[in-house]
Amino acid sequence: MPHIIKQNLPIMALLLGSSLWGVLWLPLRYFNVAGLHGAWLILAIYLLLALPAGWWSWKRRGELRGHHWTLIGLLVFGGWTNVAFMLALVHGEVVRILLLFYLSPVWAIFAARIFLREAVGWRGALAAALAVGGSALVVSHGQGFSVSDLSTNDLLSISSGFAFALSNVVLRADEALGDMHRATSVWWGCVLLALPFVWFQPWPSLSPMQYPYLLGFSWLWIAGATLAIQYGVARMPVSVSAVIMPFEVIVGALSAWCLAGEKPGLLEVLGGVLILSAALLQITRSQQHPVSLGGVDMEKGGLQ
Repeated sequence: MPHIIKQNLPIMALLLGSSLWGVLWLPLRYFNVAGLHGAWLILAIYLLLALPAGWWSWKRRGELRGHHWTLIGLLVFGGWTNVAFMLALVHGEVVRILLLFYLSPVWAIFAARIFLREAVGWRGALAAALAVGGSALVVSHGQGFSVSDLSTNDLLSISSGFAFALSNVVLRADEALGDMHRATSVWWGCVLLALPFVWFQPWPSLSPMQYPYLLGFSWLWIAGATLAIQYGVARMPVSVSAVIMPFEVIVGALSAWCLAGEKPGLLEVLGGVLILSAALLQITRSQQHPVSLGGVDMEKGGLQ
C-alpha cells in the first residue's frame, strides 16, 4: 500500500463511515416502501447483527461477570438510541433529525454533572447556550419556539440523543467491558425495544428478492459504517476526528436536498451551525480515546 494512502486511511475511513450514516435515510426509506416498515426493518437489521454477536458473547460469558448493570444500561439506552433515531429518519426531515440528534453532547454535559459529578465549566455552559439557541431556530424556523412545534419525529430524535448521552455515562462508569460485549448488548436492546412498535405497523410484505439486500444492508452497511468509524477515530487525534464527524450532517443535507427535495431555510442553516458548534466545543473538552456504542461512536465526554 503506498505510504500516502496508508497515512490518510483513517481520514478516508472516517469520511466513508460518516457518509454512510449521513445517507442512512435512503435505504431505510427504500425498505419501508418495499414493504418492510420502520420497526419491522429495525428489528430485522439488528436481529441479523445480534444473533452472531450474542453467540460470540455467550462463548465468552465469563468476561461479563460484574458488568450486569452496564449491560442493562446499554441495552436500554443504547437500544433506544438506534431505534428512535431510525424511526425518526424513516418519515422525518433528514437534516432536522440529524441536527436534533446532535444535541446529544449537550445532554451529556448535564448527565455527567448529575451522575458523575463533573464540572460544567465555561465551555460546557457556552455549548449548552449555543445548542439551545440553534435547536430553537431549527424547530421553529425562526418564528418563535413553542413545544407544539415539535413533531413526533422531532421528539424521537431528541430522545435518541438524550439516550445516547446516558449511554455515554454508563460506559464511562464502567470502561472495563469489552467493545464487542457492549455492541452485543446495544444490538439486543434494539431488537427488544423495536418489538413493541411492530404491533402498530403493517405486517411485512417484503419480496423474497429483497432478502439479500437486507442482509447486505445489515452486515455491510450498518456493520461496515461502524467499523470504518471505529478504525478512523482510534487512529487520529480527537481534535481532528471531531471536525470530520459532522460531515455526516453535510452528506445528509446534500443527499436529502438532491434526492428528497428537502431544502433548509437560512435560519435553519444558522441553527445547524450553532448546534454543530456546540457539539464540537463539547467534544473537544475531552482528549481521551473513543469508545464505541454498537453502531454509533462517541468520545468520552461527548458525541463523535
